[in-house]
Amino acid sequence: MEKDWKLDIVFSDSVAIFRGHVGPNKPHSHWASQLTIAVEGELEFEAGNSGRRHAQAVFLSSNVKHQLYSGFVCSIYFDPLARSPLTALGERSEAGWAALTATELPAPLRQLSAASDLRALLESDLLRVAPSDAAADVRFRETVNEITRQLRAGNDPDREELAAMAHLSASRFSHWFVEQSGIPLRSYKKWLKLRMAMDALLDGNNPMDAAMQAGFSDLPHMSRAFAESFGLTYMDALHALQQARQQ
Repeated sequence: MEKDWKLDIVFSDSVAIFRGHVGPNKPHSHWASQLTIAVEGELEFEAGNSGRRHAQAVFLSSNVKHQLYSGFVCSIYFDPLARSPLTALGERSEAGWAALTATELPAPLRQLSAASDLRALLESDLLRVAPSDAAADVRFRETVNEITRQLRAGNDPDREELAAMAHLSASRFSHWFVEQSGIPLRSYKKWLKLRMAMDALLDGNNPMDAAMQAGFSDLPHMSRAFAESFGLTYMDALHALQQARQQ
């Protein structure tokens, strides 16, 4: 494991890609599904109760606890409310994760290198995502749009307000949101806030301003949420973004 993460990062509304040497990280889980591919050699990882394993790639479904130990890797994260053809790579496993060989990967992912254009990969048909089945429900789609709109406006909508909009009681709304998305409301709002914080960084804001714009109480609060979700610190990601801007 490297002393520090050395990363390239690109984001869209529904997909994030990190490429670099695995640095310090702890066992963690997140609501995004994740595909991690060894760019050079193999990656070493642990998922669930697997113990340490080596593979060319690993697919991790939503909320599977895992840890990366070593490797020069490319990790692709998918928004929990989006569907991608790549999620089929992990559907065969009841454990929620699957070690993959090179032959099981689509050709563009088998050919990834340190020089590959991540922005082109992000915008390719391979990573094109579609709304989840839940997003087809008009009431649910309107609820998610309202959450996003209010967070971007600097507000944090509470459960009672959203429940009234959906014509449900507050307790029923909590169950309904999980039934529709598989994600608790609080966890989805935290995921959106992290995305907003990274957007603010990309726009040139300093870390404290980015944290406040995204609705976190302070920078340490956001840093803890970032580490819990991605296994690396917010400062690691910031350093990577600064390096990318200098290239």
